[in-house]
Amino acid sequence: MDKLLADGKRSTNSGNKTDWRSLQWQIPLSVPPEVIKAGLGFHGRNGNERYLMTDLWSLHLYPYHAAVRFGPHSLPIHPGYVSVIPPNLPVEYEYRDPVQHLFVHFRCASVSPSPRPGEIALIPAMQDLGQEFAGSYTQMEEMVQDLGQPRYRIQAHLWATLCRLTDLPPSPHNPLLPAAPHPAVQRVLQQIEMRLAETISVAELAREAGVSYSYLGRLFGETVGTTVVAYIRERRLQRAEHLLRHSTLPIKVIAGAVGIPDLHFFNKCLRRARGKSPRAIRAEGPDPEAVTEQQSSQIPANESGR
Repeated sequence: MDKLLADGKRSTNSGNKTDWRSLQWQIPLSVPPEVIKAGLGFHGRNGNERYLMTDLWSLHLYPYHAAVRFGPHSLPIHPGYVSVIPPNLPVEYEYRDPVQHLFVHFRCASVSPSPRPGEIALIPAMQDLGQEFAGSYTQMEEMVQDLGQPRYRIQAHLWATLCRLTDLPPSPHNPLLPAAPHPAVQRVLQQIEMRLAETISVAELAREAGVSYSYLGRLFGETVGTTVVAYIRERRLQRAEHLLRHSTLPIKVIAGAVGIPDLHFFNKCLRRARGKSPRAIRAEGPDPEAVTEQQSSQIPANESGR
């Protein structure tokens, strides 16, 4: 591992240096993570350390100088920094002396292969908490020491901490992830969610997003992997299926609530997409494996919609 000095400079035997502000991971935070272990870690007695956590995420709060490598990416560690490391990622730490830091090992909820907007966040691999570090360290230390407190309090504290760390805007220079969705696509996705019960015009969505109809279609296809019309239809059906399985609302009301008030067409859409009638879906009852409001299915790019 190449040497990273306390002031962030690299010694002459260095390789590629990564801007620590640009390295980010995708992390599912729509539900609280499960805390598996938290405590005070002791490291550096034997010099450098290489390892990985096979199935757990790691959160570290550092009060010391060191360096860490994620594959080809080398990042400095300074007092006041916090890191988040995903599972199954080999890391190598370079320590100057024996050190100790607070850690939390946790497991995030699994998500579908095509998560809906809002389920996945971008979190920096390393971040400087600045003046907030002392307070965060103290709170985390109290959480670790008070083993008698309810588990939900520990998980709520970790969840809140991770959510605060995602406040850093996504960097266009992130070497591991694609750039954040185009603002026009983000705007359109938000408008679709707010207007599922209404008649939605793609041309109107494009105007509101400040782009042309054709350009929106290209941007949306590159980002979401399907057409705007197909996405709208799938979101309508996901919400309809959720309401059919988890509410007693009349089918006619549900059809109107998802923007398909024609019952014949509503029935036809569900049969074509799910292979079942609305009544059959309702009769099955809640199904954790079914596509619901918390999941998003893969939508064929060539599917047309109404």
